[in-house]
Amino acid sequence: MNHKTKALWALFAISILWGTTWFVSKLTIQYIPPLQMSAIRQTTAGLILIIYFFLKGEKIPSFSDLKFHFLMGFLLISCSNGLTTWAIKYIPSYLGALLSSLMPFLMLIENYLFTKQKIKPIALIGLLIGFLGVALLMSSFIEDFSNDYFLFGIVLCISGVLTWTTGTILTVQNKRQLDPYTGIGWQMFFGGLILFASVYATGQHVPIQTVPLQTWLWICYLILIGSIFCFMCYLYSLKYLPLDFVSIYVYVNPLIALIMGILFLNEKLTWSIILGSLVILAGVYTVKKVSINS
Repeated sequence: MNHKTKALWALFAISILWGTTWFVSKLTIQYIPPLQMSAIRQTTAGLILIIYFFLKGEKIPSFSDLKFHFLMGFLLISCSNGLTTWAIKYIPSYLGALLSSLMPFLMLIENYLFTKQKIKPIALIGLLIGFLGVALLMSSFIEDFSNDYFLFGIVLCISGVLTWTTGTILTVQNKRQLDPYTGIGWQMFFGGLILFASVYATGQHVPIQTVPLQTWLWICYLILIGSIFCFMCYLYSLKYLPLDFVSIYVYVNPLIALIMGILFLNEKLTWSIILGSLVILAGVYTVKKVSINS
């Protein structure tokens, strides 16, 4: 099997499996606080990757590189993963996935605000389409907005997406020649440690012996599949496939989360949710197509 074929299988894997992590995360946080679960998941995954690459002969990064990985760990792992995991305690898991798919919109806006990068007319149309989709989607949750926790969940999720886009922009602008495979391990590890600090600072933790075995099995799935396997597949896909083709996973992940949330978590489904989801993804497609071709 050649590299391109392997990369296609890797892309297929992340398109499906990353979508399942929203559903699995929702299951785990029924028995363990979200930040504690995310801390365990990311620290363990990062440590496994660090040890693996160390045994393969990789050296410990320089102090300067470690500082960069610490910052990225804070933005991409502690804030982004931590906040979006916390968010789905209060909102449907598929809603978290759909809001996270807004990342290309927010990146476009952040680039305009902080780097003065102009927004092309077709990209502006994509933004308008996307926000129309959000309006349609949210129209099904009007009654839920009377619940302060629901609104809190929306704010947490959007905040998590914003920190991801900020971290992504800083990564693109970074001039260091860093190995992405070893780098993600350090970022997960540092991000997990920061999450542990926040867990004990806020008191959002339970004794681990009270967590059911089934929940630990789900956490193992998130560590081994969601964090390690999928990230390795993602980086491998980027190496051997065009970026616009790899971006297919962005459209599949929310649909997988939507299907699993409705089938197995009894999360509500209306025609406005379906229509809003499709319109959002159409807007994402438009914006990403412009970004890739520019």
